Amino acid sequence: MNYILSYIKAIKWIMSIITFKENKVNEIKFNDEYYTGLNGEKTELRIFYSHKKTNQSVILFPGASPYAENHPAMIMLGNALRNVGYNVFLPRIPSLKNLLLLKENVDWFSHCYDELLNHNAICKKNVMVVGISYGGANLLKASLSESMQKNKPKSYLSYGTYFSINTALNFFLEGKINYKNNEYKITPHEWGMIVLFYNFIDTIDIDYDVKKITKLLKYRIEDNDDEVEKLLNQMTSKNQKLVQNILNGKINDEIKSMVNKIITQNKELLNFLSPDNWAQKIKDKVFIFHGANDSMVPFTESYMLSNKLQNSELLISFVFEHREISSSRGLLFKIKEFIKMIRFFAGYFRYNQ
Repeated sequence: MNYILSYIKAIKWIMSIITFKENKVNEIKFNDEYYTGLNGEKTELRIFYSHKKTNQSVILFPGASPYAENHPAMIMLGNALRNVGYNVFLPRIPSLKNLLLLKENVDWFSHCYDELLNHNAICKKNVMVVGISYGGANLLKASLSESMQKNKPKSYLSYGTYFSINTALNFFLEGKINYKNNEYKITPHEWGMIVLFYNFIDTIDIDYDVKKITKLLKYRIEDNDDEVEKLLNQMTSKNQKLVQNILNGKINDEIKSMVNKIITQNKELLNFLSPDNWAQKIKDKVFIFHGANDSMVPFTESYMLSNKLQNSELLISFVFEHREISSSRGLLFKIKEFIKMIRFFAGYFRYNQ
């Protein structure tokens, strides 16, 4: 019976994702509550309560995005998991909402997990945790903490995360990945360079107006286009050119040199955040899902992550991008890929029953 039920859940889950329409996101119901943050602050918590009574829960940790719990993709995933019978908890991680890449993010994840275990709708023995994009690596690092080892979730699911910041950055610089002796070219999303320079441009010695550039990138992250344009007009042509290249994801030799300086200058932090330095220590069950057409994080990152982990299952989907279905594939190909997804997620739901 559990075997059949797992396939029913997998089909419902995938159908919820396939049929999701972003223009109808406002029709999805949820509850906005709060949890106590790392420093005792009142922190936003969005909950998608199951339509039927259940003792099974999923904690859905976000990636780095200014939209946080309001991101349509996060609402889609929360609703899809709710539709297959789980209470879904989507906490805000303030530093990730501000796109700050910090060691403290890992502390937020483990602290948040501890806090949510005390929620009256959560059964401590029936919790799954999911980490999205950058949040996936943070979650795996947090899994090694004493608190998460003490009260382990049933499993971890990493959704489109990276394995090594060095290789992920190399993808942004070159737009190339190598997989099983084949080279793939994917145009990197400009968001990666924006986040990188926003966090680290002030750590390197360059002949630019770093304060103004950081401020402008902050406006861009906040979608404040008027302020971006205003500040851009106040800059010298030299600073304008650099900013335009960053905003457009245009990589030249100067940008490459700056990125290499950033890597060297911030080596200790980047090593701390990169699973390639500690993933082998994780003994817990980890499911890994990644879209092959992902322009934010190349799918090869999840392939390498799976090889480093002690107990993992991996699915690379050739119809998924970072947050959506690819429309450039034929019907028969999509059917075959969806069958692979159904099998993978049936195994995932069955493991967590």
